[in-house]
Amino acid sequence: MIETYHKVAFANPFPGLRSFEPEDSRLFFGRENQIHDLKERLADAHFLAIVGSSGSGKSSLVKAGLVPQLLTSNLPSAPFKTWQVVSFNPEATPNRNFALALHQTFARQNRPFAEQFSPEEVETWLRTEPETLLDWCENANLLLVIDQFEDVFRYQSTDDGHEEVAGFINLILALSRRQNDSVYVVLTMRSDYLDDCTDYEGLTEAINHGSYLLPKMNRDEIRKAIVTPIQVMGAGISEELTARLLTDLGNRADQLPILQHALMRTWNYWQLNRNTDNPIDLSDYEAIGTMQKAITVHAEEVYGNLPDEKSQLATEKLFKALIVLGAGNTSVIRPIPVRTISEISGVNPYLLIDVLNRFRERDVAFLTPSIALHADPDLIIDISHERLMILWERLQTWVKEETDSAKFYKQVSQSATLYHEGKTGLWVNPELQIGLKWLVENRPTPAWANRYDPYLERAVNFLEYSRNQYEFEIRNKEERQKRELKRARFFAAFLGVGALISLFFLIVSAVLRTEALQSEETAIAEKKIALFERNRAEAQTREAITQKKIAEQQEIMAEQQKRLTEEQRVIAVRGQQTVELKRQEAETARQLAVAQTQRAEEARNDAQRQRQQAEEARKEAEQQKSRAEGSQKEAESQRSVAQTAQQFAEQQRGKAVARTVAIQSYQLNENTQDDLPALLALEAYRLNVKNGGLPDNPDIFNALSKSSDANTVLRPHADVVRTVAMQPGTNGSLMATGSDDGTVKLWATGDANRVPVSLKTPRRNANGVRAVAVSPDGKTVFGGSENGWLYGWNIEKPEAMPSAIKAHAVPVLALLPADGLSRLISVSGDGQVRSWKPAANRLDSLQNNRSGFAIYCARLTRDGKRLVCGSNNGQILSFDAADLTKKPEVIARRQFGNRVTALAFSPDGTQLLTGTSTGLLYAWKLTGNAPEAVGNLLSGRHSSTVSDIVFSPNGKLVASSSADWSIHIWDYNNLIKQQQPIVINDFDSWVMAIRFSNDGKRLIACGADRTVRIRNIDPADLYAELARKVKRNLSTEEWEKYIGKDIPYEKTKPD
Repeated sequence: MIETYHKVAFANPFPGLRSFEPEDSRLFFGRENQIHDLKERLADAHFLAIVGSSGSGKSSLVKAGLVPQLLTSNLPSAPFKTWQVVSFNPEATPNRNFALALHQTFARQNRPFAEQFSPEEVETWLRTEPETLLDWCENANLLLVIDQFEDVFRYQSTDDGHEEVAGFINLILALSRRQNDSVYVVLTMRSDYLDDCTDYEGLTEAINHGSYLLPKMNRDEIRKAIVTPIQVMGAGISEELTARLLTDLGNRADQLPILQHALMRTWNYWQLNRNTDNPIDLSDYEAIGTMQKAITVHAEEVYGNLPDEKSQLATEKLFKALIVLGAGNTSVIRPIPVRTISEISGVNPYLLIDVLNRFRERDVAFLTPSIALHADPDLIIDISHERLMILWERLQTWVKEETDSAKFYKQVSQSATLYHEGKTGLWVNPELQIGLKWLVENRPTPAWANRYDPYLERAVNFLEYSRNQYEFEIRNKEERQKRELKRARFFAAFLGVGALISLFFLIVSAVLRTEALQSEETAIAEKKIALFERNRAEAQTREAITQKKIAEQQEIMAEQQKRLTEEQRVIAVRGQQTVELKRQEAETARQLAVAQTQRAEEARNDAQRQRQQAEEARKEAEQQKSRAEGSQKEAESQRSVAQTAQQFAEQQRGKAVARTVAIQSYQLNENTQDDLPALLALEAYRLNVKNGGLPDNPDIFNALSKSSDANTVLRPHADVVRTVAMQPGTNGSLMATGSDDGTVKLWATGDANRVPVSLKTPRRNANGVRAVAVSPDGKTVFGGSENGWLYGWNIEKPEAMPSAIKAHAVPVLALLPADGLSRLISVSGDGQVRSWKPAANRLDSLQNNRSGFAIYCARLTRDGKRLVCGSNNGQILSFDAADLTKKPEVIARRQFGNRVTALAFSPDGTQLLTGTSTGLLYAWKLTGNAPEAVGNLLSGRHSSTVSDIVFSPNGKLVASSSADWSIHIWDYNNLIKQQQPIVINDFDSWVMAIRFSNDGKRLIACGADRTVRIRNIDPADLYAELARKVKRNLSTEEWEKYIGKDIPYEKTKPD
């Protein structure tokens, strides 16, 4: 008959990753047949070895099954009716642990010898006179339970260890062989360590005689192990969930602890989040991540709740120290003491103890031994289950990093050895760069290196020698290049000066030649004119002489004629003929004069043509001069283009140097407390601005942000922070946050570190707050809850209970003030949209629309006329904000994806941004209120669901948050130019909501890690703040190392 408890307020009935203990026997079911078999075999033989795979339930079977059965129903063949049970794990010191367990067991029973002898003396008795043990067990059977017997092989590392193990095994075998005595030995051991037993005489024979190979549980037994403990606690489980658990478990015998862990987490979730009158169902199981993800979710919760980054880093180093590179380059768990972990990792042992205690908690049990055992530097730590290395995704990454690091160290060590022997050379890039990066990132300690090769110093020196040689060769190459460049520059300058001189003389000679040609042409023309005039004058002179002679002859002849008139009257006719002849001659002379005149006219025309040709030659010379001047201007233009190109190249190089320096600053922040990272961040920003770089360059921003530490982390809530809202308007001074803890916190944005005002919900309907809104006048805060209630708080009376109204049947997704808060719109996930009129201490319902669509987000357009909601199946819904009762307009786009989970409108109302459940973001140009057919995919997508999108008040920036634990920030003007966003990824879980401060310089985010984070995102502010903090300038050596010798030194912090 099953004993049933009628309330469900008892402890969890499932142990999780730890084994069942004797006190859990009332909850241990499904192994009844095996318990019966074990009792029969133990009665026949005093030695019993229970063998099975890891995680098959060996420890639980003995502790919660066999031991309680022996205590309640004795073995028939046992000498005594009572039992004395001594249970222990052998670990690295089996004899000491055996003695300590004996001493503690008998001390609890107030046995006299436990007070007389110390555990060390008991250990000596066991080594020398083990028969004394029988005297101590008066009138009782002694049951020795040795759990995880394989530890004697796992922890053994030296010859001395082998001898101690051999002595311990001989002691156990000797005790079990005394058939007439009352000592019984039961041990549990993993089947993969059976081969190790052959190294010890007598152990193999004893195991063969008393072995019990643990069978797998069948489906009925597993069903009983699942259902019966829940029934014992007075609760129930749905058949659907039971079937799913059996399916997820399958035939894997090593999955039983994983099953128990998933059941433990499901029970906890059911108790915290559901009505305990209802049975545990499939939704509770899926909420914790199922068997596949429950380990990761639980481990991340523990990891996320660590107090600071130092503890998280210690956790990483702790788990890595427990992993070694085994045979075949496989990962092997190696249990070691806390002191050794500290030596390997370089972490303070007390910080390690604080961290590992969190992972040893009873309801966590990722590490062993349990929290019940006090932790000190000598405590040996182990990972509770090998499957953790597969099921915890972060640990899976750490294991890969650790094994890769070990492989690389062995490679470096081997190369160092070969170099030492003269069989190989020093490393060069890329191997050298990888090696130096490994050395900086891993910082190997001698204790870590001793696992693989004790000569760590030789390997480090090998890398240092390689770097020095490489840098020496680089410096020589740079000096040689500088000399060649200097020589090339001198030769180019010499040629340039020579070219300029040649060009000058060419221009001068061209001018002089042009002037000489013009003078020569003028002289020739004038000479031709003078020659013509002289010829004409000579011709006229000759004509005049001729006429004069003719006239004198005529005068002489006339005188002769007069004298002879009378005498020659007879010959008058002949004289008349002579006169006619003379007249003809005169006519001939006149015609000759006319001909001379015509030739003179022709000469004048020739002179005119020569003048025209000279004018044309002058114009041609002027054109040649104009072309020469054009060529000179073209040369000047080309020189200007070359100068511009050189300036652009120098700016590009300056921006590249700025990004490189910023990356160095970010990386140095991990390893130094000096001002150097801050100085490099400042110099990166200055170089970027000086060379025209974008002020919100991601690398520059990350360096400034990390160095300035301008991130305020607030932890006001006890559960997931779902939403954040700002008081509207440039003068708004209030910020409100809502959480799953059922409260709303109210902050003054000017002093976020002040304790916030807490606004509570009524107890009768207390539930998580999913949406908040602040009125523009700052007098009222509205909230929407997980179970559909709306609340209104009067800020002037924060201690008073709010007005409350049941508005929706499912969680409220959004509260949107409309028309200056003359109306309030509420939206729920089942597609219901309602509007309300805020009145004194109440909300009056105005309109109600049950659209029937699934809704994941909602925003009002910038003009307030439309309410746009993200839906599924590639759709968004557009409601008439003035009349919500109208059927919404359905807008479908393929790029909306399966679900639109976030959206926002640009301040100018021209763009719509949407985010999907797959992490993609699109920008859509709006035509009216409808997006165009194709959107622009933004660069820098998220890897999980986009939870929120917001614009800064001035419209310059846009930010998105996601379940991938990150925030992305873009410059809106460069949104569709494939500019990479600023990525902020220092969150510890999902980022649920984000808002810009009213001045746009700060970003407020809240998330599943229960924090509210306020971050300065203005690069100029970060630069100014960081400049005030630094106390010095970069030294010239630091400048040359990180900035470059070819960039002139400038003080980062001017006097």
